[in-house]
Amino acid sequence: MADGVRRERAIDATELHRAAIVIDACAPILRNLDFAPLWRQGGATCALATVALHDDSRATTLNAIGRVHAQLRGREDVRLAYGVDDILSAKAEGKLAVIFMFQSCGALEHNIDMVEVFHRLGVRSMNLAYNQAEATADGCMEPRNGGLTSFGRRAIAEMNRLGVLLDLSHTGVRASLEAMEVSTQPVAFTHSNARAIFDHPRNLTDQQIRACAAGRGVIGVNGHPVFVRAGTASPTLDDLLAQVDYLVETAGIDHVGLGLDFSHGPGQQMPMERYTRMLADQLWLPGTLPPPPWTYPLGDARHIGRLSAALVARGWSEGDIRKLLGENFLRLFREVWR
Repeated sequence: MADGVRRERAIDATELHRAAIVIDACAPILRNLDFAPLWRQGGATCALATVALHDDSRATTLNAIGRVHAQLRGREDVRLAYGVDDILSAKAEGKLAVIFMFQSCGALEHNIDMVEVFHRLGVRSMNLAYNQAEATADGCMEPRNGGLTSFGRRAIAEMNRLGVLLDLSHTGVRASLEAMEVSTQPVAFTHSNARAIFDHPRNLTDQQIRACAAGRGVIGVNGHPVFVRAGTASPTLDDLLAQVDYLVETAGIDHVGLGLDFSHGPGQQMPMERYTRMLADQLWLPGTLPPPPWTYPLGDARHIGRLSAALVARGWSEGDIRKLLGENFLRLFREVWR
């Protein structure tokens, strides 16, 4: 060049997003594959579908898994993934890889043998507790902030043995720190933000963030609007990027990914009946879960590419963007799953 300065090639955000491995580590509504085209339109390679929530039993979880298998018949756009090779194959084939995950251990029904049963059925990620106290641990909304139970320690050991990712989102601070000490494998907070940006019990302390990174784990930045910024259920993309920035600064670029937590489809909201019941059960308090409507910073899963474009505009390198979009979770999956 005339000035003798070698300039970096300009990054095409659309092409980068198309070529990248894009993993959404928390997709609650994907227990219904009718929503799968949203993630495909958004350029996702893989999404972790929640087949067990706090109010699911063993029977309803098995029913959910069965329905997904039934929906898979005749579909050419989705494949069920059991490991990293399946994710990479789905990318090559232009399909969405779907992986089963739990957001609660309630479906185990206090039977340690069920960890292996569900693993054999394709479950590759399990959360210890959803907000309240469970047989394994206290959740983040449990006032006593108790630690792991003896059953929880056994469950972690069994997850480690089988190669099931230990997810500590929704888990209490004390229990999550104990779990990271006990686990012989790296862990994830698949969909959690930073408490330093928004002091919410569902968000992570710096101690949790640093412990996860020190153990080679990954934190998925949560796009659910009620956990992004204080005082609003309609945060902006810049608000979400503030969470990304803080997590990267605190944990390091190798330990942050995406867990966007889209809990309803376009034009939908959580039914008020369900919202009211969750408050009545004290899974949430009015101050921690404002009533819908909620507006996601990215809109919905069709628009994940907006994040890539924003990061390019902010001057992020292509390598760092690829790590955040999916390579960090892919590395974690490769290390944990066997």
